[in-house]
Formats: sequence, C-alpha cells, structure tokens
Amino acid sequence: MKRPDQTISKLRDEYAGTPFGASLEYVLAQDYAARLAALQSALDFACNLLEQHKHKKQGEKKKGLSEDEITLQICEMLEMAGFQAAHDTEIGGHCDIVVKGKNHFLWLAEAKKHDSYDWLNKGFQQLSTRYSTGKMGQDHGEVLVYCYISDAKAMLKKWREELHARNSDVETADSSESNALVFHSKQKHASSGLDFHVRHKAIALYWDPQDK
Repeated sequence: MKRPDQTISKLRDEYAGTPFGASLEYVLAQDYAARLAALQSALDFACNLLEQHKHKKQGEKKKGLSEDEITLQICEMLEMAGFQAAHDTEIGGHCDIVVKGKNHFLWLAEAKKHDSYDWLNKGFQQLSTRYSTGKMGQDHGEVLVYCYISDAKAMLKKWREELHARNSDVETADSSESNALVFHSKQKHASSGLDFHVRHKAIALYWDPQDK
C-alpha cells in the first residue's frame, strides 16, 4: 500500500487558514515574527468561536460573562491548540494571558470588558508599563476588548481616539488586513527603550435578536 504524501509543505497547504494550520505554523516557526503571526492567527480563531457562540455567553441578565470567565476560555483554547498559554500568571503582576515559547518568546495580553475608556486605558497601561519587558522577542502584546454593546467598530474607533488623547507618545496604524475591528499601536518602551507594539482587538459579543 502506497503511503500518503504528508510532507510539511503539503500539510501547510492543506491546513492553511484553519486552527490546526495556525498551530502547525507555530510549531514550525524559526523566528519571532513567524511565531507571533501564528499566535495571532490562533487567537483570532479562538475569538471567532466566542463570537459565533455569543448567545451562550450572555451570563446573568444578559450582562455577559466576567472578564476572567471569558479570558480563561481563550487560554484553554490556545492551550489545546498547543500553545503554552496561561491565565493570571505572575509577570510583573497578574497578567491576563501569557504565552511563552522558544528562544525567550513572550507574548502578553490584557483583556478588558468594555465599560469605560478609563478601564481600557488601565489595561493598556498595565500591559505596556507593568507586565511587559519590551525586549527583543518580547515586544508585542494585545489589548482584547470584550464588547457587549452594539457597534463594536464605533467603540474601537473611539478607543483609538482616546488612546491618542491619553498617551501622547503613542502612534497608531490600521490593521494590515483591513480589519475594522483591529488597530495597532507603537510606543517607546520605558524599560527597554525599544518600540513596543500592541494589537488592539474588539471581540463583538453583543446579542439582541429582534425576531420575537
């Protein structure tokens, strides 16, 4: 019996654009940029699952699950996908999501349920000034915004304006994939002196069906 051709190249082609494909790319990654891209892809798949099942994540009185409840679900999905992910790990404090990998790879995320822009800015400050090292291979992070209100796009646009207003040294840029629910920021890290990059991502969890 002829054995199926399962070369790395064929596996990559077959599973590109899937959660397994993101895990495979992370395992095969030979540098920081490739690990980061694979992790962000896996995170996007996890957040997409949350959005697809948002009707089951409304919690008591449809106010939504707590930050910790939903963040733990993301960590569990990343861990099952082969990432060394942990929730509430001690990295300069209790960081919401910590992913560690080869060659001192360290990626951090702060997750905030949208309540006020003060609250989102606190998460950004925690990530950029408390938890992160800003060193090479550790100079990217994420602010995840759990949006239980309508129009996540408008909310994120306002957050980008507020981020500029509250942090004069921050530069922002649109998503390279033209995703209106994502933008990027960059600033000089106070500790390392290197640029520190943050991806800001809205997870749209608003659910209010009008068919009844």
